[in-house]
Amino acid sequence: MPKSQPYRNNNNAPRKRQLQLDEQNPVVQAFRNYASELDGKHDRHERILKLSRDITIESKRIIFFLHSIDSRKQNKSKVLEEAKHRLNKLIEVNFRAIAQELREQDVYQFRAAYSPGLQEFIEAYTYMEYLSSEEKDGEDSKLISSWSDLQSIMQYADDSKKSEEDAADSADPIGCKFQFFVDPTEYILGVSDLTGELMRRCINSLGSGDTETCMETCKALQQFYTGYISLNCQRARELWRKITTMRQSMLKAENVCYNVKVRGGEAAKCANFDHKPAEDADEGFSMY
Repeated sequence: MPKSQPYRNNNNAPRKRQLQLDEQNPVVQAFRNYASELDGKHDRHERILKLSRDITIESKRIIFFLHSIDSRKQNKSKVLEEAKHRLNKLIEVNFRAIAQELREQDVYQFRAAYSPGLQEFIEAYTYMEYLSSEEKDGEDSKLISSWSDLQSIMQYADDSKKSEEDAADSADPIGCKFQFFVDPTEYILGVSDLTGELMRRCINSLGSGDTETCMETCKALQQFYTGYISLNCQRARELWRKITTMRQSMLKAENVCYNVKVRGGEAAKCANFDHKPAEDADEGFSMY
């Protein structure tokens, strides 16, 4: 049987001499530049992520504030005015700061950093627009901003790099403008989240006795769902998950409206809001 090797203390072993790097070497200089570039990218990613968190928190607060609208209190105009002011502040401050960070950068490299905030903002902004257009006459009056409309309000002018004399002499001010790029995919995902707020509004309106708003909101949910299932996006995992949630919200709203039609004034007491669709329910399309 071989003898076990004795324990050797490596602390007493002679230390290797540390080599001094030649900073003038082109390879060393190239890697120094790579390290500096990566550090700058990580720092920019963290700054954008913090701005996106602030946008997400404020957007959620605005949505919660919009749900405080009550026809019995007649506070709709006041709530909408304040919500619009807070949303415009997000556009002028937070999104401007992100757009400034992304100038001359590949925006898709930092998409994951600002995506949650952008989707939450789109949800809050479109919900505010939907509520603002409810008082107009006609079914086509309940409109929300399209992607191009939302992109148009994310335009900014950089006045810090130009003095008043340069601005007066310059004939081309386009170079001092920049924008926050609204990804069309993020817009579609953000609008899909709007249906969850519409479902809550449908249920809340029933509790306050406003059955007309309950019916109109359910109709809007059906229109949203009809449009989204026509996209045929089974391979888009995130969007497909949101469409599944949208279907559940629509069925809850339809169940509320069914109770309104059948039970009338007793609907708020007897409605079952936890109705879930059957697994074999046919919506006219295949899940695979």
